[in-house]
Amino acid sequence: MKRAVFITCLLVLTATRLLSQQSEFPKLTGPYLGQKVPGNIPEIFAPGIVSTASHEFSCCFSPNEKEFYFTRRHAGLNETVIMTSKLVDRIWTEPDVAPFVEKQFSFEPWITPDNTRLYFQSGKPIPGQPGPQMNVLYVDREGDGWGEAKNPGSPFNPAKAMHISSTADGTIYTTDISGGPGSECLAIIKKVNGKYLELQKLGSPFNNEKQSMHPYISQDESYIIFGVRRPTQQINSVLFFSYRKEDGTWSEPKEINLGINAGQPFVTSDGKYLLFTSGEQGKGDIYWVSTRIIEELKPKELNNKNN
Repeated sequence: MKRAVFITCLLVLTATRLLSQQSEFPKLTGPYLGQKVPGNIPEIFAPGIVSTASHEFSCCFSPNEKEFYFTRRHAGLNETVIMTSKLVDRIWTEPDVAPFVEKQFSFEPWITPDNTRLYFQSGKPIPGQPGPQMNVLYVDREGDGWGEAKNPGSPFNPAKAMHISSTADGTIYTTDISGGPGSECLAIIKKVNGKYLELQKLGSPFNNEKQSMHPYISQDESYIIFGVRRPTQQINSVLFFSYRKEDGTWSEPKEINLGINAGQPFVTSDGKYLLFTSGEQGKGDIYWVSTRIIEELKPKELNNKNN
């Protein structure tokens, strides 16, 4: 009798513990992980869920906005991995390590506009390459998940490109890191007849400041947002915005006045919100803000035309 009572109590305690663990993560429904949307003042994105005591940075939503990917460097651990949360039965799952990274050093996820490929940076050794290097890898969509990580080769690797962003026609904007730390600059990789050409440094009006990096290009290639490092200044990382003029040239980049450090930009597919990384090195979070602050940097006649 006593044994039966003991087993029953043990089962009740186990069930209670499991229910408690399940209830610890909130039920998140609706777009953007169920978060209250921001205005023109940057706010931390999903505090306690995405942005935690660890260092979170570089993020993206899938084009259908049913998946969210971001990078987390765990506090006290030498581990940097891509995390993901998915909308399943109208509820967002608790963020977990993306299955394709296998807890290797990985960061800066980007999903192509057609939702079929995900690029990311990796420290995983590639056969035939000497020593540890930072390279671009990709996974292709397979059903509801992703396939095996692959090396796209040249012109992305070895250690040539970092932080991928792409247009609807497959043109890639990235950071040229081939010159080593401190030489970062904005670059483009054009796609012709299904093949990527050589990586090319962007010309004027870009790369006029050292360490221009981490571009976000709109799907229609009508505007670009990118980061600039300014180590000697109080706000040492800022974002710039440039739009394509009617003659096909780019406007002079203008700083987006966010009032805080900002880098690694991403704009939601509906064009309404800008997400970015902010904070001290190793202590950052993901923030977001309304893209109305970007629209204010465009000429009024261009905004009227788009509206």
